[in-house]
Amino acid sequence: MTAGTEEPKVAILGLECELFAGPGGSALTDLMEEEHLVKLARGVDFSLTSALADVTTRGSTYRLQKRALKEASLSLELLYLPGDPVFELLFKSYDDGDVISVFSSDGQGNGLLFEGSVTEFSQPQPLEDAVLVNATIVPTFSTVRYPKWITDGKEPTA
Repeated sequence: MTAGTEEPKVAILGLECELFAGPGGSALTDLMEEEHLVKLARGVDFSLTSALADVTTRGSTYRLQKRALKEASLSLELLYLPGDPVFELLFKSYDDGDVISVFSSDGQGNGLLFEGSVTEFSQPQPLEDAVLVNATIVPTFSTVRYPKWITDGKEPTA
């Protein structure tokens, strides 16, 4: 490559992304350890949306809206494997309401870090396929941290 030019960027595959889940209050460096990697995940759907506030005035013939609070949710499909520590952590979060630390990463250390609760834990049992679990995790109140975007796997300092 010519001096001063960047290497071409390539698309990131879903296979390269990583999802980490650990006990509530886990530091990012601890959370990114191999033992907290959600290896049983098949599909992960990470969604960021915003609520809308109506700011329409009588001077406009259009409805006017302003972005309000941000919302996040993480839905995942994972193989049903009781005894797997991360599987048990997710089930316990649903069953007991335990808060867990979650980091959804693009595999390059960029993503959302939050304290969350599992709000759905369903188990389809298809006749000719592996038994799966569908789980949804949403941010919840915690004195440890509010949801924040992480870059390069480094938690920003206050």
